[in-house]
Amino acid sequence: MILNVIFSFNRAIQLDYLLQSFIERFKTDAKVVILYHTTGAHKQGYELLQKKYSAHQNISFVERKHVFFDFSYIDALHTKRDWDFFKEKNFFRKNGDNFKGALQKIIRTSGCEFVMFCTDDSVFFEDVNIPDEVLEVIRTNPENASYRLYVGENLEGYPAYLEKKGNYYQWDYYTDTDIHHWSYPFAVDGTIYHSEGLLKHLKPLTYHNPVTLEDRGFSYIKYRKLFRIGMSPINSQLLATKLNRVSVDSLNPTLHIKPDFLNEKFIDGYTLELLIPEHVDQSSIVPPEIYLVKGDVREMVYSMDEQGKKVQSLLGIEGSKEQLE
Repeated sequence: MILNVIFSFNRAIQLDYLLQSFIERFKTDAKVVILYHTTGAHKQGYELLQKKYSAHQNISFVERKHVFFDFSYIDALHTKRDWDFFKEKNFFRKNGDNFKGALQKIIRTSGCEFVMFCTDDSVFFEDVNIPDEVLEVIRTNPENASYRLYVGENLEGYPAYLEKKGNYYQWDYYTDTDIHHWSYPFAVDGTIYHSEGLLKHLKPLTYHNPVTLEDRGFSYIKYRKLFRIGMSPINSQLLATKLNRVSVDSLNPTLHIKPDFLNEKFIDGYTLELLIPEHVDQSSIVPPEIYLVKGDVREMVYSMDEQGKKVQSLLGIEGSKEQLE
């Protein structure tokens, strides 16, 4: 079974959209744990979500909790840099929480052989059937293989060295020195790993949220040349949708549809509907049209404009982190 840990912060309506796509599209046996935290009125949005999905036994919610000391850091404090990070982000800090400890406990106690992460601005736009051969490669190489759902031959710039293996692609993450999706051996979006193989390398890492998990995880894994074997479907099956930004640690370009506005609408009974392009050639998109739906009411809140085109132009193969002016 595959464990899908979804990271979420103040985006209940977008998380709802992702969960609906997961229920509809993810055909391989899996369960979902949402690791979330909220501020202010967003708490009500997540309470509504938990009621909405209470009948789904394979979907559960774990709230991040404030702690003065996350004991999982004990396995990660090896250098002065580690200690400095710990003291800045967690040790007796008023905004420190148990993200690292909670995540590692979720993986350790899940009973799932495989694990993947998603962020709450993602959507499964094609059916996902993980080939048995892929799972066997990961099982045989628990620290050296993974399967990435957000890449495929439909994306612009996919490299010529990908090897087609029947109904999936395989490659070596360390073939290229340029940084792009096929040379980036660790991601928190839609990449399936062996649970024990990944957990072994999460324990010695210092991280305090999804952004620092990916940043430090990538550096650690690339330096040690781990997870060399990359695999993906022939065509990508997962998208990131750039409606807004909730993390101050990331400068990824995005639209500015306010999470507070969307939360108010969700509490009022609206759900999200995005227009997904017929031909997807990027792993991250600005949806051409964005709607809020309640019964017979279908309210357009965005259609592609010059700002959206500018954002989309910055979402290239390398995953741009430039900040819009």
